[in-house]
Amino acid sequence: MSLDYYAYEAKQFRNTWNCLYFGYFGTFEDTTKIPPMRFTDEPPEPVGGLKGGLQWPLHVFGKVAVRDSADRNRNMIFDRTRDNCQILTKEVCPSRAVLLIDPVTFEVDLKVKGCTESEDKHLSFLAVKISDMITLDSCLRKSAYTSKLSTLWFTLGIIVYSVEATISVRVSGGSWPDGLRAKFAAHTASIGSQELILLGSGNDKLPVSGDGTITLGRRVASVEVDEELNVCVKAWQGGEVTVHTEMSFKAKRAGRSGGSLDVGFSQLDVSVAWSLLSSDGD
Repeated sequence: MSLDYYAYEAKQFRNTWNCLYFGYFGTFEDTTKIPPMRFTDEPPEPVGGLKGGLQWPLHVFGKVAVRDSADRNRNMIFDRTRDNCQILTKEVCPSRAVLLIDPVTFEVDLKVKGCTESEDKHLSFLAVKISDMITLDSCLRKSAYTSKLSTLWFTLGIIVYSVEATISVRVSGGSWPDGLRAKFAAHTASIGSQELILLGSGNDKLPVSGDGTITLGRRVASVEVDEELNVCVKAWQGGEVTVHTEMSFKAKRAGRSGGSLDVGFSQLDVSVAWSLLSSDGD
């Protein structure tokens, strides 16, 4: 039986973390308590390949997190229980911005749901430290890591001189029609056309709360201080696109920006809370 290098590294990472940080930053399982929008009002981040007989689509649960030097705790990117799996197809591949001063660690513990719990399979188990992040310009870096039954591709957007943008969207007029698929995304010029998917509804009903707020799967992005953040909305039914619109917000060091998007059948209020990034947990 061959050694699964990244799974071994993941076990070693847990032991090392406990030796270095247990008691100072809580327990290994703790998630970060540093919130987004920390300095908004008071200024101071896909499955690439499969093996082991797995077939698409996959019902995936588990955790994907990033740990940085701000508090060493988990900054969750993906967090699903077995009873709340995400369905991944071959085509479909943080709670706060990640601070890239010291090396950061991507921590992955993902499983594929079987017919019974005993038939669950470990899809990926790894802890990868990314240390080569010194750059003068914003850029994208991609890396692949194979562990257990899959190969995961990580896309890391490094944004220099950045601020944190926390995005929220609310239906303020009309309603979102049933059966209309939607995608909410954000991007900046500094990393080209690479989109950060805020929400992809798939075939599911758009998650709208009682006050009209749309529950985004991701809502935090990093933006260069002299750049703009573009928030776009796309809706389609069948193969026909019915809505494709976006609006731009000039980056700020603190405070809020807002605007409205008219998508025909409803009015969407988009707001962005700006903040400098947290460098520590205090």
